[in-house]
Amino acid sequence: TGLASGWPAAAKWTEAALRDRFGERCGFHVGGHTMSLPAFFDYCASNADEQPLYLFDKRFAETSGGGAEPGLAADYAVPAYFSADRDLFAKLPGGCRPDHRWLIAGGTRSGSAWHVDPNATSAWNACVRGRKKWVLTPPGQPPAGVTPSADGASLTSPVSLYEWFRVFYSSLAEARGGGGGGGGGG
Repeated sequence: TGLASGWPAAAKWTEAALRDRFGERCGFHVGGHTMSLPAFFDYCASNADEQPLYLFDKRFAETSGGGAEPGLAADYAVPAYFSADRDLFAKLPGGCRPDHRWLIAGGTRSGSAWHVDPNATSAWNACVRGRKKWVLTPPGQPPAGVTPSADGASLTSPVSLYEWFRVFYSSLAEARGGGGGGGGGG
């Protein structure tokens, strides 16, 4: 849609720029660990894990700012459709709002396991750099190899996400008559 291409993030969120901007001075949440961005980028460049760690940080807006340096949240804008006047969570008393923004980044083969949004939220996503593949299925129709719990709140899969794509994805794509949903920057 081109949404992210007009943000400062489109130019400022390169690996080199982020290394220079933050160095070792702040930590981000990566697979249950705290890592600096240079350590995370080095991990992404050198790992051969079947299930690589990825950065999934709900406090990035607070931890990435400091002193006169604005945080990463200053580098993007919430789309008008999700503006503050339409955000009912913003009307909650202080401290009651659920987590509502995350910075997510990963290297090759990284990604989320099959899941159902635990908070049943309405969310928006933007891919600033690289590509992200989304696989969405209609309610009540889990993909091959994925089993929902009795209440439908959680999903289990006997294989890694990488293996699921190798083994099951082609049958899902064929059944739908296409190559699936990929997302590029913007």
